[in-house]
Amino acid sequence: MRTPTVPLPPVPGRASPAAQSPAAGRAPSSTVTNVAMTAAMRMISTGAMSDAIWVPLVSAILILAAGSLSLATRQPWLFAALGPTVVLLAANPGHATTRFHAIVVGHLVALSSAWIAVLLMGVGNSPTLLAGSGVAVARVWASAFAIGIMAAVQPSLKAYHPPAAATVLLVTLGVHKPSWSTFLALMGGVLVVAVLGEWFQRIRLQQQRKPVA
Repeated sequence: MRTPTVPLPPVPGRASPAAQSPAAGRAPSSTVTNVAMTAAMRMISTGAMSDAIWVPLVSAILILAAGSLSLATRQPWLFAALGPTVVLLAANPGHATTRFHAIVVGHLVALSSAWIAVLLMGVGNSPTLLAGSGVAVARVWASAFAIGIMAAVQPSLKAYHPPAAATVLLVTLGVHKPSWSTFLALMGGVLVVAVLGEWFQRIRLQQQRKPVA
């Protein structure tokens, strides 16, 4: 049996990544995040596990991935609509609604639909959901219009992804303003989740195909 490398003392002059302390130039929160991510990846690579462990573990990893980029860029790579996307992805590997194409194109259609609705109905300056004064009537109409567009276009593109409806409302209700920087950041988060999610789905499907000993 090969002796694990983690318990061994670090070589003088070259500290191992696992042995570095916050004082060595890495923030405590970053260290904790890296340790948690490493531990989670080891659990996943060890073999099959129950859905009770797999689903929350993969969901948390995907949120951490998008959140890390959001913190690094100070842009909304992590946004509310990714929550239902990652849970659906982790719980239903291989399903038509969780494929890479469905996730990316589904959110892209949602963002485009919301942007079109906001521009056509001129609700950009209407009170937003975050204003605390209730939802403006114009934004309700824009939300309904955008959801209708999304629901009509997604199936024709074979990109039916229900969680993307939350993306529509985030824009039409004014949580995220329609701008190119916001658009690119939101789609960046979608791409991160879709790419990593595709990898996790393949791992899970391979585990499920393995015969039970």
